[in-house]
Amino acid sequence: MKALRFTAALLAASALGAWADGDAARGRALYMKNMCYTCHGTVGQGTRYGVKLAPGTLPMEAFAQQVRHPRASMPRYPVEFVSEADLSDIVAYLASIKPGPKADDIPLLKE
Repeated sequence: MKALRFTAALLAASALGAWADGDAARGRALYMKNMCYTCHGTVGQGTRYGVKLAPGTLPMEAFAQQVRHPRASMPRYPVEFVSEADLSDIVAYLASIKPGPKADDIPLLKE
């Protein structure tokens, strides 16, 4: 049983590693080119038309599932139009987006 868990963990880590190799700069360009920003905002902040994607993006498998087989009115992006490498780059871009400051840390809001 331990060997099976170890093997599963090793496979999961290697699959995650493949997604972790994305290029954030290329991912930003793809995010804009594929017009993801029109519904999800330029930095993934979400809008009334699309959910928040960053900071704190979905796990790669969930992200890929939503892109390939979307719920609601999101357009479908099959692998012929957005490759696995493209998805990896887009996720790298979204993962590179850092959270903004907390309201308590913004001086103007304290006045």
